[in-house]
Amino acid sequence: MSPLGGIRVIDLSRYAPGPFCTLLCAALGAEIVKVEPLEGDPLRQIDSEAFARLNRGKKSVALDLKDDVGRARFLKLVRTADVLVEGFRPGTMKRLGLDYSSLERVVPGLVYIAISGYGQSGPYRDRAGHDINYMAAAGALHGAGSPLPMQVADFAAGGLFAALGVLSSLMERKRTGAGRYLDVSMYHGLRSFMMLAEGNIGEKLSGRNPNYALYSTRDGETLSVGALEPKFWERFCRGIGRGDLVDRKDDETARDEVARVVRTRDAPTWRDIFNDLDACVEMVRSPKDASAPTSSQPGESGSFPTRADFIALAPAPELGQHSREFFE
Repeated sequence: MSPLGGIRVIDLSRYAPGPFCTLLCAALGAEIVKVEPLEGDPLRQIDSEAFARLNRGKKSVALDLKDDVGRARFLKLVRTADVLVEGFRPGTMKRLGLDYSSLERVVPGLVYIAISGYGQSGPYRDRAGHDINYMAAAGALHGAGSPLPMQVADFAAGGLFAALGVLSSLMERKRTGAGRYLDVSMYHGLRSFMMLAEGNIGEKLSGRNPNYALYSTRDGETLSVGALEPKFWERFCRGIGRGDLVDRKDDETARDEVARVVRTRDAPTWRDIFNDLDACVEMVRSPKDASAPTSSQPGESGSFPTRADFIALAPAPELGQHSREFFE
């Protein structure tokens, strides 16, 4: 049996953070019932491919939670659930009469996960935002010239922490029989990732030192260097023909010298030099290139880091595809 076999999760969330959480739960064997508004999760229209990736293996029902019939159907459904995941602005579920304090009275043992940008309390609770805003507020974009191509707040600080909350709360419920309410703040999750940024190691990883930085090649590509340890830095210096820099790995002024050398050759040349030189050097690839199979390391968009427990998932559902299964 799968790790979450027999667990039913009601997913009220939209876009990315909550759906990524429930995608992980689906891959662990849980039954995911995605409750969508009558017009559907907005991501269906914004990016159908992204929707398809995030909602594999789920069932879809369409309900208007502001309507008496829709709310009654939702309550009937949630009585059969183990977990509820929602990503509304703070206070929304309370206005609908569907917050945790209301639902726990009719669903004892319910695990309720509320994902938001800044948490359910505090001065920022009502601020609107998206991944780029949470990253900026948490200090994670300091020094970046553009948004990152991956949504760290959505997927890691939101979805992944929420999935961890689901698993830990279900373990607790198995011991105590009690449910749990979890307030998952993407901002606070990001801040936990920044615990090294303000210390000595944060300075070393800032990109100012020559042994941990990005360098432009002659053809406009980018070389990443992560040669923190002396042995890797020495190999890197030999690879670029600058053995005289071995003793200057912490010298910020050496960064410009390395940059000038890297700009003298095209990316394929550097790739050939470092392919067999164990120096913590990789070319920066685009998301599309990184997801394409290569001769050495196959890539798969939307794959999971471990294979032992995750199950194969069916394609994402059509809007309301499973409404009859639950309400007729």
